[in-house]
Amino acid sequence: METQEDLNRLLAWLGEDPALGGRKYEEIRGRLILIFRLKGCTTPEDLADETIDRTARALLKPGFTFEGSPIAYLRGVARNVYLEALRRERRFVKESIEEGAEPAAKSTADGPQVERQFSCLERCLDRLPIERKALLLDYYRGEKRSKISQRQQLAASEGSGMNALRLQVFRLRKIVRNCLENCIHHHEM
Repeated sequence: METQEDLNRLLAWLGEDPALGGRKYEEIRGRLILIFRLKGCTTPEDLADETIDRTARALLKPGFTFEGSPIAYLRGVARNVYLEALRRERRFVKESIEEGAEPAAKSTADGPQVERQFSCLERCLDRLPIERKALLLDYYRGEKRSKISQRQQLAASEGSGMNALRLQVFRLRKIVRNCLENCIHHHEM
């Protein structure tokens, strides 16, 4: 949220007084984190915060009205945030497949074959330890400048430099690529 005023507006929308709104805020945030975690999201806290931030921004729009429970509105926003996160992850999956595929395989990869590749890649990613999978997915999140700053933050959180981070990601991608090739090969037989 941009300002304290934005937070106050959200808290007032959630509850009749700031204290009640604050309790509801914490409860809703906890629920959102749990929902995103159960759906297998690698950054459930970030997605919960994004859901709340979008809702706070919507409240600022002139003429904003919503009849019903704030939780129902937040649930709808959370669904959209989740679907966007899924699309970003699928884009990463697709890029990973394309980077590991031979040019001829790229041109014939359609429909059921692409679905098999996605399925294999998801299985291979799930074989990684949770923190390594999160590192790999986080490495490819964002675009342009946000991707650069995301990678710098990842390197700092890993306690290493950018070269060490790149090496870790290279090794993880090699593991996933080998697993992916084996999985796809077994599905084609």
